[in-house]
Amino acid sequence: MDRQPGRVSSLREYTVNLQHSSTALLAGLTFSAALNSFAADSASFTHPGVLLNSQRLDFVREAIEQGRSPWRESYALLMDDPLAAVEYRSSPWKTVECGPFSKPDKGCSDEVRDAQAAYTQALAWSYSGERKHAENAVAIMNAWARTLAGGHTHSNAPLQASWSAQLWTRAAEIIRYRSDAWAQADIERFSQMLLTQYLPDIQRGAAQRIGVCHYGNWQASGIEAQLNIGVFLDDRQLYENAIADWRKRLPAFIYSSADGPLPVAPADCAKTEAELITYWEGQTVFVTGHAQETCRDLEHTAYGFAAFINVAETAYIQGLDLYEEQSQRLRDGMEFHTRYRNEKVTPEWLCNGKLVGDLNGTLEVAYNHFANRKQQALPETQRWLLERRPARGYFHYLWETLTHAETGS
Repeated sequence: MDRQPGRVSSLREYTVNLQHSSTALLAGLTFSAALNSFAADSASFTHPGVLLNSQRLDFVREAIEQGRSPWRESYALLMDDPLAAVEYRSSPWKTVECGPFSKPDKGCSDEVRDAQAAYTQALAWSYSGERKHAENAVAIMNAWARTLAGGHTHSNAPLQASWSAQLWTRAAEIIRYRSDAWAQADIERFSQMLLTQYLPDIQRGAAQRIGVCHYGNWQASGIEAQLNIGVFLDDRQLYENAIADWRKRLPAFIYSSADGPLPVAPADCAKTEAELITYWEGQTVFVTGHAQETCRDLEHTAYGFAAFINVAETAYIQGLDLYEEQSQRLRDGMEFHTRYRNEKVTPEWLCNGKLVGDLNGTLEVAYNHFANRKQQALPETQRWLLERRPARGYFHYLWETLTHAETGS
């Protein structure tokens, strides 16, 4: 993106410049001034604009009030969940230490659960109008912003930080722009937390040794987290960088016959043919729609699908149609996986005849886009979703039946 003369490209750069300016320091400029000044100087974002906008939130609220399906059932599921409890209490940690599969789990489960709760409480506020839910979301976000000081450590740090940031930012957008429950000083503290306790750890996942050649779901979550933070902070450069990474990484996650006999190698991660096959879990026969983690298990495949789709949805709210750029690849991926779950039989050529798990909890967002916005038939995905509604979701993807199913444009 071209810069204007004398204009900084991100809030991070603005803050660094501010900290090194004696004039600014003498004038007593604070992070609040940096935040407000940069936002005024940035290209405009739609707010709320992370995964959900006001129109979609209002549509679902009205559908719930009218007792319409599938929103009535989905809303009941959300409100009965412990994450939506009015007595919910957070468990913030000063430092979060997470190894593979959260072993050790020093704050890992608490952090993701609290971020899920903040998002759930924000949705409950938006749909019910009960102020206590907005106050709960604020209390959870404030508790972490006041406590987290040592960031994320151990081998799963980039993924853990990404999962949590994906959720925090959704909650924060709703509460900041659809309620008056969050004080400006607390918003500023939360913004600093994203910049200092999340963003550096997320971006470690792009390092050669840590993540650039790692599983696709890691990269997808990191991309979504950075995009969301960019929107919340009105950081246009961070947002654009995430878009560029999405364009590079999605073709390496879902195979298309147009790629040739072998899948696309991940960006900045050259691989021999043998290494590429190993990266795709030993799969040697490649069919359009197959994903990089399909033969690992469908749960991890869902992690990646959900994040890549969520980036496309947020970008769509912000005026960029990433869906259209990779429409065929995304639709093929959805239909491929749901077909074999619908048939309940796995051919021998696919993952040695064994598919593990399912993609439960996701695909609603992209299905709504293609089937309802664009009137493009996805029969396998439709069948698969209808058999699983209402869905709760996992980790960074939650309540998709409620928020996006059949909501159209």
